Amino acid sequence: MQKVETKNLKEKAWSVLLQARALLGGVPFAFFETVASLIIVFTMQEVAGAVLFVALIALKLVVCDDILPTTLPFLLLSTFLTNCYDSYNTFIVYLPVAPIVAMCGIFHFVVYHKPFRFGDSAYGIIVVSIAVTLGGAGAFGLWDYLRGAYYIFGLGFGMLIAYLLMKSQFSVRQNYDLKERFALIMTLMGTLCSAMVITGYVRRWMGWWTGPYAIGFSRNNISTLLMFAMPFPMFLGIKRKWVTAFTAVFFGIICVTTSRGGLIFGAIEFLVCCVIWIVTGGTHKKRRAWICAGALFVILLCCGVVIWQVVTGRLLADGKLTGDARYTMLFEAFENFRQSPWLGTGILDDSIAYGEFKKQGAMTWYHMWVPQVIGSMGVLGVIAYALQFFIRAKLVFTRKSPWSICLGISYLGLFLMSQVNPGEFCPLPFLLLATLLFIFQERRLEEDSLPFLKTFSSQKTLLDVSLEQDGYANW
Repeated sequence: MQKVETKNLKEKAWSVLLQARALLGGVPFAFFETVASLIIVFTMQEVAGAVLFVALIALKLVVCDDILPTTLPFLLLSTFLTNCYDSYNTFIVYLPVAPIVAMCGIFHFVVYHKPFRFGDSAYGIIVVSIAVTLGGAGAFGLWDYLRGAYYIFGLGFGMLIAYLLMKSQFSVRQNYDLKERFALIMTLMGTLCSAMVITGYVRRWMGWWTGPYAIGFSRNNISTLLMFAMPFPMFLGIKRKWVTAFTAVFFGIICVTTSRGGLIFGAIEFLVCCVIWIVTGGTHKKRRAWICAGALFVILLCCGVVIWQVVTGRLLADGKLTGDARYTMLFEAFENFRQSPWLGTGILDDSIAYGEFKKQGAMTWYHMWVPQVIGSMGVLGVIAYALQFFIRAKLVFTRKSPWSICLGISYLGLFLMSQVNPGEFCPLPFLLLATLLFIFQERRLEEDSLPFLKTFSSQKTLLDVSLEQDGYANW
């Protein structure tokens, strides 16, 4: 009798677990998360929202046997936290909670363990990790490395660990279309970015904005996230043509962020999207060309005033470029390379111009990809990042497909934006997201050899093993 009651209890527990996984990992819940993040932004409760979303991510790590359901809340969290500029003191008080979240992550990767796989991207990450770690060797003490551990580890071997963990989680086939699901996630993230920009303008007009940014949002961070998201609606548009319009919407929003890098490089990325969409149009190439021209006309009509203000006031105005700290740091990078040609002066070097402006807990970025590499890591860095770029480019064009091109354009957006912003030198979320893009590139090439995981029901956990022993192997 007791054994029957135990089996019934396990049966109910298993049923509840499956329902929870289906709920937390489903598309309707993804829309719910997006709406929740919109409410957080509208009510200016980003700190409380951060606590809520971190708790949600921790819950998903424990309940779900699939890592993908944690992706959207992480990206939404990263997006609305861009409103919390210079907030080191605000969030450092939550540090004691970090071990709990870490334990949830450890639980997920141990209990829901999947086979480790090693792809081509790993080689690029390894050489970059070596360059980051050895950059400026001998110039810093132990305390410097401890204070900069987030960047040394996050840009280096920590990202290699993240790659291996994420790679293992995505090295199985699920019973849903991973490509469409991730494209939806990125589109929802872009939607939140767009809403934040619109909300910022409305608050300024109404006189409600009291945040850290005069414009009402972080123009460069939002533009970078939108450039990540830009090609994914185009991919979803293969089956749902109307969704393609969001690619144009995202570019239009970038135009009104007043980000100089976003305007220039976002335009390049959007034109790449248009060209690819046109040439893959089959018998509809001419129609698509007219649609793209019409979209550009509408964007210029709606955003022309802001674009003109950016061009004349932030690009062509006297002293706006030569008076920028980036202009000074460009020369500092070459001087640092001259002084330390082989290993550079290290990413912890705060003697450059940005050193006097950086906020607590932040890295002293050059805000430019090339100067960052040559100034911080010297010849070793140039070789490492060139090799990583070559590996990534090869992955994009090996057996290229609409999905590989979509992922490639997304990374192109980050790479371009990194030429005038920290970009890839921000471990979270930018570098982690870039790493994930190339895990998906590897996955598409390995698709036929991947084992099948029927998400929400057949992943063997400690609970599953117990159920199998009691005769519930096929639940």
